[in-house]
Amino acid sequence: MRKLAFGLLLLASANAFAEQTPADEISARSGLPASEVSALLADCDSNQTSMNFCAWRDQLVAERELQQVVDQQISEHPERKTALEAKVAKWKKARDASCEKSARKEWDDGSMRPAAQAICATASTKKMTKKLSATAGRRSS
Repeated sequence: MRKLAFGLLLLASANAFAEQTPADEISARSGLPASEVSALLADCDSNQTSMNFCAWRDQLVAERELQQVVDQQISEHPERKTALEAKVAKWKKARDASCEKSARKEWDDGSMRPAAQAICATASTKKMTKKLSATAGRRSS
């Protein structure tokens, strides 16, 4: 019974997280009030902080889309869950290292580095999402 209750709690927490807007998630992670985050996201070109937050938001959205593709593939092929999750985790680690390296090379520790790193991660994540979606399409044919 405890396992069932824990499982339901975990599921409810996961659903609550999934239903959060990117602004809510950024607010929770950054500690800034949601109203301040929303103001920063309202005009991405107004200043460097807004640019950084908008790049972060775009990365979160891309990662959610990737997770949806992963979840769909797992629901269709539960036997591939472990392998797929390991593949994505390994890829994310490589993506993060590569994007951090390229952003640092171009911007060192400048104020543009966080945005550059997030922009790189977003582009890479979109490519991986497309690749996994195409793979799923070929497998189901």
